Amino acid sequence: QQGCNWNWSWPNYDQQPRRTYYNNQRTGQQCNFDLPRFFRNLGETVTRVFRCTTKISSLFFLIFMFQLLVPSFLVKMVVFAALASVVGLHMPTLLAGAIMYTGVNMFVHVMLQPVILPALLFFAVHKTVVRGEPLVDRNFWLTRLEDLKRVVADIRAM
Repeated sequence: QQGCNWNWSWPNYDQQPRRTYYNNQRTGQQCNFDLPRFFRNLGETVTRVFRCTTKISSLFFLIFMFQLLVPSFLVKMVVFAALASVVGLHMPTLLAGAIMYTGVNMFVHVMLQPVILPALLFFAVHKTVVRGEPLVDRNFWLTRLEDLKRVVADIRAM
């Protein structure tokens, strides 16, 4: 069979004649339940469910592996371009902006990170060890926060 058949009804149940009749000796009632056909149909349905579930789960696994192997900025750029084209925005301008954003973002994270972190470490060590000052001046920040509280109170009073 090609593809998944999502019809969960019993296959060919009405086309096959009912062969087996079971008699209840005490009540005299007959039951036309065909136990072998029931198990065969149950097995076919369970097989179909597992076949379709395996196909779908393997598709999700491939998508997940693709997402892990491809750099994230490419995936973000493709999703951004797809959403922008659906909305009907001007694509060349948006793609140029996305490429510029990716370049700046890559420059900041890749090129400046090895420079910024040692510079901050050098500043912190110099301030605490060489100059002997605390890293954070508590009185300075308390006065700044009091000024901010005054400004917020003045704005609320208006």
